[in-house]
Amino acid sequence: MSQLTINEKDQTDVQLMQFAEQIATKMAQEAILFPTPVPSLTVLESALAAFRNSATEAAYRDTRAIMVRKQKREELVYVLKELGKYVDTIAGNDDTIVLAAGFNIKKTSSSYAGLVRKAQRPVAEPSHVGSGRITLKTDAWPGARMYQYQYRHKGSELEWTSQLSSKSTCIIEGLETFREYEFRVTYIGIDPTPNYSDVTSSFVL
Repeated sequence: MSQLTINEKDQTDVQLMQFAEQIATKMAQEAILFPTPVPSLTVLESALAAFRNSATEAAYRDTRAIMVRKQKREELVYVLKELGKYVDTIAGNDDTIVLAAGFNIKKTSSSYAGLVRKAQRPVAEPSHVGSGRITLKTDAWPGARMYQYQYRHKGSELEWTSQLSSKSTCIIEGLETFREYEFRVTYIGIDPTPNYSDVTSSFVL
């Protein structure tokens, strides 16, 4: 499974709120990846709102309010952990999916410092006729923070056009139909220096 983590013990109340907001926003944006979150994002938003309100009340140092804040924090952490189990199940071994959901990745013994590995097995798949669209894929790599895809007309000396993606799949749109393009991809890691894959090519339909 992936290296998903919550790190709630290292987060202040404000940081935990920001973390929960990030997850709610990113998972809503990635509804195709996460169609039926368990618990639902509505449950997460309710737990977040309750915790935020309790934190405001506790600012006045009322003993009961402080106890309520602690309880609401624990409830929010519980929802995040349950949601993390759902994301972990969807992600399998693809840590990029965990990152797409807004969760963190555990640090592992293997270091991803230094030049990123060469991106592997780039594939370009044209869409239906008249779409001007290509779907690009490469092998996912846990050390990748982002994926940078590039394209240009095949055989040209033009500068490459770049498109960033948080996932190992990317859709390029607005291409000229019935023209052949060439594509390449690089992982973007701790060291942002690119290390591009071999070039692959495809006609755009």
